[in-house]
Amino acid sequence: MSWQHFTDEYACGGAIRLGSWSVAPARQDLVECRATIAIADRIMSCSAVAAGPLGAMTSILYDLGAPVQILRLHQREVDDAIATFLLCENNGRQAWAFGEGRTGDEANIAALISGANRLLGS
Repeated sequence: MSWQHFTDEYACGGAIRLGSWSVAPARQDLVECRATIAIADRIMSCSAVAAGPLGAMTSILYDLGAPVQILRLHQREVDDAIATFLLCENNGRQAWAFGEGRTGDEANIAALISGANRLLGS
């Protein structure tokens, strides 16, 4: 499989798109994640507090009606980027997803959004 074919399949776009996100410290060693997310033609500002950015984004997706459970997470450094591979599940359906970014958190969030799009048929 070519790299282009791989990214087209596993880092797919769809109806769920992340506009921006930020992470700030919160109480008791938690973080608050704020995100601007578009689902189809709706644009929303969301936030969640969790143990880390990936947990917060999972919570945000759940609140938006796009629940995704992470079953496995693998991460690798590829050239000057971080690549994340997630095995995600929704209602008994599983799919692998891929995301990349400058940091592990960026790659995780990109992979999670890809997973939501793959599983929810977006």
